Amino acid sequence: MQLPGDCRGNDNAMVFEPLGRYYRNWRRVRGRVRPASLPEPFHEAADIPALHRIFSAHSTDLQIRSGTAGTLSGQCYVCAETVDFQVSPPGPDGAINWRETLACPNCGLINRWRSCIHLFEALCGPAKPEHIYVTETLSPVYCTLAARHPTLVGSEYVPHAEPGEVVDLHGQRVRNEDVTRLSFDDRTLEAVLCFDVLEHVPDYRRALREFFRVLVPGGQLLVSVPFSYQQQTVVRAVVGGAGAVQHLVPPCYHGDPLSAEGVLAYYDFGMDLLGEMNRAGFAESFLVCYQSARWGYLNGNVAFVARRLWA
Repeated sequence: MQLPGDCRGNDNAMVFEPLGRYYRNWRRVRGRVRPASLPEPFHEAADIPALHRIFSAHSTDLQIRSGTAGTLSGQCYVCAETVDFQVSPPGPDGAINWRETLACPNCGLINRWRSCIHLFEALCGPAKPEHIYVTETLSPVYCTLAARHPTLVGSEYVPHAEPGEVVDLHGQRVRNEDVTRLSFDDRTLEAVLCFDVLEHVPDYRRALREFFRVLVPGGQLLVSVPFSYQQQTVVRAVVGGAGAVQHLVPPCYHGDPLSAEGVLAYYDFGMDLLGEMNRAGFAESFLVCYQSARWGYLNGNVAFVARRLWA
């Protein structure tokens, strides 16, 4: 006997899936289960001293356990295996950028990619199938997420293409999206993932409003950005009325799959991004911090989460 909700191998799946999706989202509006291993999240920009205290309490232990060798033994969340993470050599300043290293020898994912996937699945609890959008396509993190979540939609920004248009890039068919004017309909996505992209958007506040618009009640936004570890966001550059870029501090360019010159970073975000998320319409926003030698998430990792609770 088949129960009404058990639609495997049944054409009724097309009927019951919207009901199941509605129910999952209703439960998300009602409450959120947070992994017990995460510290209490921060909801206010003024909480920055407490954030520093959490990281400083573990920094010495992490330095001892990471050592100075070219590898660090740990467990890859994506591969579900114990591996020797590859540690890149220090930069010109003698420091190691831990977010951009600790690559798994199997999947190739570095610290921030693996940790964002881990955090998304542990914190947001995506079901299958669900409507998930990630603001990238030409990256290993997109390929990994697409294999784990078949309904995932990704995009790149192609200045001369229309929003939602599919174009040829580097031998691939890629969807174009401008995060300040997305082509998705209102209230159609369960999750929006934006990993180290928002700092390249001059009008990031408009992008936050767009993320809010396309999320269903119960939908969640997960954002990783370069973090200033300060209360206030550092504005690195602004765009003038004629479209000219004015640099307020020495320019910083990040790697870009669409340009060998890289892409300019306009911001190093601070804790005040929480307030901007609330002003964009999100009823709840918080910052989570995490670090783990076991998983190869060294140094002070942070991510911002925002939830749309009502219509």
